[in-house]
Amino acid sequence: MKIYQLILALFIPIALMTGCNNTEEQGMELEHEADNDHSIEGNAMDNYNEPANNGQVGYVRFQKDQLDQEEEANHKIKVNREQMADMITRMILRYKEFEDVATLVADDEILIAYQAPENKSRDEAADMVKKTAYSLVPSFYKIYVSDDPASFGDIQSLSNSTVYDEQYSEVVERIVEKMKESPQGTVNSENIKEN
Repeated sequence: MKIYQLILALFIPIALMTGCNNTEEQGMELEHEADNDHSIEGNAMDNYNEPANNGQVGYVRFQKDQLDQEEEANHKIKVNREQMADMITRMILRYKEFEDVATLVADDEILIAYQAPENKSRDEAADMVKKTAYSLVPSFYKIYVSDDPASFGDIQSLSNSTVYDEQYSEVVERIVEKMKESPQGTVNSENIKEN
């Protein structure tokens, strides 16, 4: 009887782990199959890279007749907001003048709080921050910056929000209005290409 119990004690965890692994692998396969449905069929070089390696370039090819043009006209660009915020923050911190930066990527807005550099004017610092951010994001974003220390807390208050939360838009709007009290520099989405 004790041998039977020992076998069960060993077998059950192994069976559970194997089941979990199979489910995870099947989920990854289904996800990858869904992605492949959209790339050009018949040419292995035109399918998504499997799996994406660290440093792997991004490459996708479509032919126009593969896409429903009406659906594409209404297609929303999907971005990983957390990764974008991380990238913007890290790039700004590459400037030796900046010591503390926080970035929040919302639906259409990017909010950046930073500690004002001592050796730059407030307008010059705002331009540096905005130019960096605009160089990394799609052009539909509006970027607001602030060197007011209270801005760190303001944008952090949204860090666990989703764009679907009740009153989300109103809260973002209130924070943007407060951020506008700080210098915004001369850079905006319309003139970034000129600067």
